[in-house]
Amino acid sequence: MNQTINNPLLECMTQIFERKDKLFKQVDELNHLLPQLETVKNFFDVDEKVATVLSVIICDQLMGDANSMKRIMKNIGFTPLDHIHIANNVKELKKKGWVKLSKRRNFGGDELSVSKEVIDAIMHNDKSKLDTPPPANLTEALIATRTYIKEIINEYDKYEILEGILTYVEKYDKYSFFDDLLHSDNKLTAMELVVVIWLSCEYLYDKEEFDFDNIIELFAEDPSSGYNFKQRIKNNKSVLFTDEYVKFNNKALGDFSNVSLGDKVISAINKECTKVSTKKFSSKYCQIIEPSSITEQALYFNKSNQEAIDTILELTSENHYNQFKDRFNEHGMNAGLTMLFHGGPGTGKTELAKQLAKKNNRTLLLVDISSVKSMWVGESEKNIKKVFSDYKQALDYYEQTPILFFNEADAVIGKRKNVESSVDQMLNAMQNIILQELEDFKGIFIATTNLIHNLDNAIDRRILYKLKFENPDQETRFQILSSQFPSIDAQIINQVAENHVLSGGQIQNIKKKYLVNSVLFNNQNKEEKFQKYIAEETNFRTISRNSIGFKKTA
Repeated sequence: MNQTINNPLLECMTQIFERKDKLFKQVDELNHLLPQLETVKNFFDVDEKVATVLSVIICDQLMGDANSMKRIMKNIGFTPLDHIHIANNVKELKKKGWVKLSKRRNFGGDELSVSKEVIDAIMHNDKSKLDTPPPANLTEALIATRTYIKEIINEYDKYEILEGILTYVEKYDKYSFFDDLLHSDNKLTAMELVVVIWLSCEYLYDKEEFDFDNIIELFAEDPSSGYNFKQRIKNNKSVLFTDEYVKFNNKALGDFSNVSLGDKVISAINKECTKVSTKKFSSKYCQIIEPSSITEQALYFNKSNQEAIDTILELTSENHYNQFKDRFNEHGMNAGLTMLFHGGPGTGKTELAKQLAKKNNRTLLLVDISSVKSMWVGESEKNIKKVFSDYKQALDYYEQTPILFFNEADAVIGKRKNVESSVDQMLNAMQNIILQELEDFKGIFIATTNLIHNLDNAIDRRILYKLKFENPDQETRFQILSSQFPSIDAQIINQVAENHVLSGGQIQNIKKKYLVNSVLFNNQNKEEKFQKYIAEETNFRTISRNSIGFKKTA
């Protein structure tokens, strides 16, 4: 906190911001702030006019406001020549990734914002945080471009995407692949250039066939421009296809659902880089749990639950899963398998999800809900979208359909709130996104909660199987205890099962203490210790404690 408060760079930018309307209109004001301008200039390696604009943009952003470039420069009192100069400098900052178009817009023109990396550098007053090493080769450049495009697809308005991408890749024109695309007389339109760049990025990741309708949807400004683009292709007026940058795989049919890069583009890529076919799948907001890392465990449930659990185990087997997908598709129904496990803590909800993955050789994508939520306005919503976007990539990456797992899901799909704060608004927005994604979900989705009554009712119809987990009954407790403590006399086990209501989680804790005892004391007095650990686990909340603090005296 002190690092942010005692921040000379931020103090300089704040002083510039406070006097922005007078700065270039009154010589005394400008002279007074020359030291502050010098500090900002040196930090960003820009001149004083660009430093002023950056200070205004950043201070507006930190306060949750936004302003257009045109309005900022008008208020400061810049001339038309200043406008041109600053626009050229801002373009260079865009290339570096420091500045980007804001999602929000107004009638005053395009609004700008700075990246999180720039904010971080300012808050720490650390210029080195701005220095990102350039790509070592075309492979790294294409990977960076792919990441950038995925980010702005969610952030930019449609008509801004093409400009943003082409501005970004200009810094890579030292590679002949980009130089030939951007500067040779190929007569490709902006849309066509971006399509080639995007398909090249995806080709790097072993994707060789594409649904062109989806590509158009990504980059077209609106449905009518997308339609016109397809008509140009059909009428052989698009250089993209006539010069075979892209080709139909079913040429006779003109099938837009099956296209690939042309040979000359593939040749240019292969000349300078190699595919990232061995790249391991990763996700910023999900823990990737491979089935090989899960310890197989026998699970015991009450008879009332076991039938439903056996059904789920069978459904998630590859053979049955593919069969029901085909059957659903035949009837025009969404083929996603969605499940909700609800019940008290320690009843086996999380462990069942892991064992489903283990038994059927499926990778588990465990959503890290704490990392999804962000203090930045709008970031949490983007993060939850990224979770589902990553899962769709995982569907292509893994041979076996992976499982998307929301543990303690009530943190993000609780009952919608009356908006009284920005937090309420964020939670409602996140929930709406999850509900929308589940509407057309493809794959396997599992959510767990201890607090079923806290979930919004809208989730009900989007979940196919809802399974309530209960504490094990006496018979099931006996089975679990017998399997976990085979050296304890069966009669003692039976007494414990009869007299103590234990969850599976509690039994696990008892087992761990028992194992510790076996290491330290070689299981001396094991039955006595067993009984002791049972008592500790079931009675710890009722054990009297000495009060701590001030004692009231007479």
